[in-house]
Amino acid sequence: MDLRRFDKMPPVGAAMTPFPYFADYAEPLEAVAALMAEHAIHHVPVVRDGRVVGMVSDKEIRAHAAERGLCARDVLLSEPYVVEIHTPLADVVSAMAERRDGSAIVVKKGKLAGILSVTDVCRVLAAILRERFEPGDGDDAA
Repeated sequence: MDLRRFDKMPPVGAAMTPFPYFADYAEPLEAVAALMAEHAIHHVPVVRDGRVVGMVSDKEIRAHAAERGLCARDVLLSEPYVVEIHTPLADVVSAMAERRDGSAIVVKKGKLAGILSVTDVCRVLAAILRERFEPGDGDDAA
């Protein structure tokens, strides 16, 4: 993320992962677990009829690993943190920290547009730090 292109607070849409993997409400939990493992992701938005209805995380997958016949709808977090794509990034990151959420689902007019994960936030922070503290600037903290 090139922060120099913004002259004011960037929206969450600038830092999110667009077009995230997602699961259908009726998707078997084994398929959701396989999707997460295949793509090394920890959170999967759950949609029903094109609308976000929840989130399944690796925590739910682990908690229900021994149970058979479950679907995403059976284990989803029904009130995940959902934000509009133009919400200021700082507001979203602050709320994620306060809520202790590992991700925020990003929507545009109610439709899934992306996901902002802790990994995405770390990428943004790394870019800020690199831009602010160039190597060899003489400010080497011990």
